[in-house]
Amino acid sequence: MTQPALLSRRRGLCAVLLAGALPGLVRAQAASMSAGLSVTLADGRSRRFELAELQALPPESAPARRRDGAPFQVKGVSVTTLLKLAGLDLSANLGGGAVVGHALVARAADGYRAVWGLAVADPHFGHPPLIVSWSQPDGSPWTPKDGPLHLITTGESRPGRWVRQLVSLEVKAL
Repeated sequence: MTQPALLSRRRGLCAVLLAGALPGLVRAQAASMSAGLSVTLADGRSRRFELAELQALPPESAPARRRDGAPFQVKGVSVTTLLKLAGLDLSANLGGGAVVGHALVARAADGYRAVWGLAVADPHFGHPPLIVSWSQPDGSPWTPKDGPLHLITTGESRPGRWVRQLVSLEVKAL
């Protein structure tokens, strides 16, 4: 087979393979961007919250600062509330030993992860709230790059642990 014929055949094969794989890749991306949040506790219990369910919860808000230092009010629902609804009631004063030996892992659709000690979500330790938000400060939805859900660490001056495209929260025993 001549070189041009071989190249033409390879291109045709690549086009066929790509055409077959592309719809699956698009579906996988759409599924990862679905507006829902999975919460898994250290004991294996889990709960999934769809966007409409999150929006129906009593709204919570807290002050936060952008990377440039501009203050804004973030609105959504706290991680503490979501953990309680999933079965871990941190407001029950479980005691330091039951909390400080655990980590909270937030995962994004693109694989990004951020980690906190679970005490950050326990109101008895006095930390500013971690807020799961579905809208920007002006009330408009997050852009596809940032949403549909965004986890904002309201007490940090540097937003390195803010998680855009949030898909899951997991409590892990250490």
